[in-house]
Amino acid sequence: MRACDLAGPYPTVSTDDDARDAAFLLVQERLPALLVLDRDDYPYAVVPSARVIGALLPWYMREGPIPTIVVDDHFDEEAREGMAGRSVTEWLPRGRITPPVVGPDAPPLQIAALMARKDTPIVAVVERNGDKATLIGAVTATALLEHIIGGS
Repeated sequence: MRACDLAGPYPTVSTDDDARDAAFLLVQERLPALLVLDRDDYPYAVVPSARVIGALLPWYMREGPIPTIVVDDHFDEEAREGMAGRSVTEWLPRGRITPPVVGPDAPPLQIAALMARKDTPIVAVVERNGDKATLIGAVTATALLEHIIGGS
């Protein structure tokens, strides 16, 4: 088994895409993370869903102690407004996770090690042909676990 056998098509967004559209893609496709491509269609960032949620929170909820009782009926509206008119790059959480990338012949153990080291639920599979790199798809943690422990 190789990366190309484990990889499947994976929806992507670009750094220039609208942040709200990117968040909708996460929801609509029930993705574990956003895979963000740069202008050359090369993997630029992986943003796990939990980090997207964190980017929606006000800074004091991310950085400081969490108040026991917080009454804020306007959170949803404020979160949507925080994404409005911003590109994915402008909206990305600080400390972006550079996506792990493997070639099509990478073995499952290498993919698993990259997922664990980067703490990310996806690994991009890229085929190189000279200076050109083409995204084949991504291996998700679920697909890798299914391979390791056996499918249903």
